[in-house]
Parts: sequence; structure tokens; C-alpha cells
Amino acid sequence: MIREGREFTSDMPQLAELRRFVSDGVRGAWPDASPDLIAQLELAIQEAAVNVAIHAYQREPGRPIWADLEIDKDRLALTLTHQGRDFDPGAVPPPKFDGSRTGGFGVHLIRELMDEVWYLHAAARRGLRMVKHRSSPAKGSKTMQMLVEKFEDVAVATPQVESLDAGNAEDFRKELEPVLRDARKLVLDLNKITFVDSRGCGAILSCLKSMTEVGGDLKLCRVTRPARIVFDLIRLQRICEIIDTKEQAVAAFKK
Repeated sequence: MIREGREFTSDMPQLAELRRFVSDGVRGAWPDASPDLIAQLELAIQEAAVNVAIHAYQREPGRPIWADLEIDKDRLALTLTHQGRDFDPGAVPPPKFDGSRTGGFGVHLIRELMDEVWYLHAAARRGLRMVKHRSSPAKGSKTMQMLVEKFEDVAVATPQVESLDAGNAEDFRKELEPVLRDARKLVLDLNKITFVDSRGCGAILSCLKSMTEVGGDLKLCRVTRPARIVFDLIRLQRICEIIDTKEQAVAAFKK
């Protein structure tokens, strides 16, 4: 296991040093890592650090960015934290591939390049945690994108799809496995889900079961009207609290 931490700054010349810090760690832990894998990691790190420098620190030079790297034989985790403005990834619209809008590509690239992305919202330091598995699934094998945020000890997961059904319920469970492993307080934000079938309900109940088995809890928030009709029919609200907003759901864990 390699564990290293370094402090960088928001100055753009520091980005090359940050990329080198990670790539050197990868080469030390995974000597057979392919150039393509290292290039993917460097690009994801570049996009994340640029977002911190430009958006969190508003291009102010000399501000601290902390990088914490953990690599074992199967998994790399890089956490970038800062003291700048907080970032709401859910407010970033998806990129336009026809050239009509240039924004949103950084967040998109990070999601595509990394296997897990956690956005961290904390009072002292904010940032993101990116995870790459040494053996990642083949490109295009996943049908589910999941936005994951952490507010202190409460994780919020937002599926980036309109349907939760037989076609993607298993992908939903797989995408949530890292969250279920690391969190004991989980909010599922279903604001994008407009269709749920019995398999989708089963996937949610499976997550609830996993949480309760380890002493945790699961709450739902921002449930759309079509999904709520299904949940009412199966009386889901009797065993899983349904809350109006994300902020209220996070706060409910602190009561």
C-alpha cells in the first residue's frame, strides 16, 4: 500500500507537478501499468485540479490544494481538497457535443475516466475523491451513471437516468456498492427518475436491506410524481422515509 500526501497550490504551473506526483505513485505501485491508464489518470486529475483553481478559488494564485494518494494492488484513490468555494456538481448541465455550449466537459470527463467519483462537502475542506480500479470494466459496459456527494458523514447518491427498471436495476446496485461499503447514512436523490418498475423498487429495497444490516439507514428525496405513485402502491414509505429536498434529507440524519 502506498499512502502519500502533498500540498500544491492553485497556480497553473503546479498542475504538471500534481500529475507527476500521481503518475510516479502509479508506476511505483503498478509497474506494469499501461501508458493509456496513466494518461487517463493524468487527464482526470488535470480536469479536477483546474476546476478547483478556476471555480473554487476564482483563479486566485497561491491557494492550497491538498492531494492524498492511496494505492494498493487493485485500487487507486486520489482525494483533492481545498478551502475555496463549494461546488454543486448537480447544477452542471451535461456538455453539448454539437459545439453549442463549451461548459460541462470537465465533470463529464472525470466521470468517464474514473470508476468512482465522490464530491466532498465539508466545513473545513471541500473537494472530491476519485477512484480507479486496476481492472476496470470495458468501455460502454455500464448503463448507469451515479453522482455521489458526501456531506460530512451523509452520502447522497443521484442516479443520472430517467428510468430505474429491469434494464438497469443490476447496474444501479453495482454502482452503489462502493457507497454502501463506505457509508452508513445514505440519501437516494431520485429527482431524475420518472419511471420505476418492480425490479427498480427491488433494487432500492436491496440497498435499504444492505444499510440496515450494518446498522445504517437509507432515505429517499426529491421523488418525482410518477415514481411516488409506484412507491405508494407498494407502501414503500412505511419502511423508508421519503423527504422533499436533499437538504432536508441530509439534515434528518443529524436529528
